[in-house]
Amino acid sequence: MSKNDVLKAIREAESEAQNILDEAGKEASSIVSTARSDASEIVAKGRVQAEAGAQELISSTRKEAEKKAQKTRNSGQKELDKIRSEGEANRKTAVDAIINSFVE
Repeated sequence: MSKNDVLKAIREAESEAQNILDEAGKEASSIVSTARSDASEIVAKGRVQAEAGAQELISSTRKEAEKKAQKTRNSGQKELDKIRSEGEANRKTAVDAIINSFVE
């Protein structure tokens, strides 16, 4: 092989090596781009799931609080009804006592 043939073979090998490096760079960029896209998608899905979980927790907590508030209202209403009923039952006795105190 002549010196020119050897130099030509070296140039061709360098050119082929450069092509391989360029393709590897393009493939690496593509992999990085795909990984970033996948990561963004995973983060977005995670946010959606977290928000859904938070809304579910808020909703269940709100329902529980409403149940407790209604129970407290019912209890208070029963007490109020009891006091009103006792007051009405004692009204006649109180009126009679007041009238008797003036009559005597």
